[in-house]
Amino acid sequence: MPLKADNLKLTEVETSQGPVLVPYEVRRRKGSRYIKLSIGLRNHAVLSVPWLCPMAEAMAFLRSQGPWLEENFKQNPSRCSLTQYLEANPRLYGLGHVLRLSLELTRARPFYIYDTLRGEVEMRLRADEDREVGTVALVRAFAAEVVEKRTRELAAEHGLKIGRVSVRDQSSRWGSCSSSRTISLNWRLVLLRPNLQDHVILHELAHLTEMNHSPRFWALLRSYDPRTDQHNSQLNPAASRLMPLGRA
Repeated sequence: MPLKADNLKLTEVETSQGPVLVPYEVRRRKGSRYIKLSIGLRNHAVLSVPWLCPMAEAMAFLRSQGPWLEENFKQNPSRCSLTQYLEANPRLYGLGHVLRLSLELTRARPFYIYDTLRGEVEMRLRADEDREVGTVALVRAFAAEVVEKRTRELAAEHGLKIGRVSVRDQSSRWGSCSSSRTISLNWRLVLLRPNLQDHVILHELAHLTEMNHSPRFWALLRSYDPRTDQHNSQLNPAASRLMPLGRA
């Protein structure tokens, strides 16, 4: 079972190993009709409850879910925050470059700057705000800029006209392409090395011509990226590692 984080409460839950203390938080949701239980960023129990749900009812539900909690905590033993991930892996990827990351605190407005020639990106977080919230916001802002730029660069290289480029927070997909020629890409692409990041973008650009996954689509994508098969096989392991990052 997980350890308690500083601002989480504890409650005793019965499991197959006997009673254990489980860290938890309660989130009230307007418009919600049911109590829902999930595992949070810090590997803790998250109770999402209707706005007027009595706390006693919410806690009774949590304490009844010992087997579910036990199983799901086992499945998420190493989940970490984006901040922790970047502390262990201090680099981002943008515009085809590897950028060494410097993540520091400031009392002024948060900001980022990057230099592809020097291979550096600096991010400054507000000292008085939640570290994880600030990190996610800055990395997403950086991604919105550089992922769109890279998409337009690659489109121009292949003589393709695109519409809007949207950098979003998809839960499981790296990207998509709509019939209106809008390319939607996951902000976590800046956590993927340049060759894989470009592969994802080229995949969506190929959909501008072939809105399917037919043999013609794969032939076109391979003409854009000769290492398509190798890159494609590397995306699922990367997704399992990176997609949980930056989630509450």
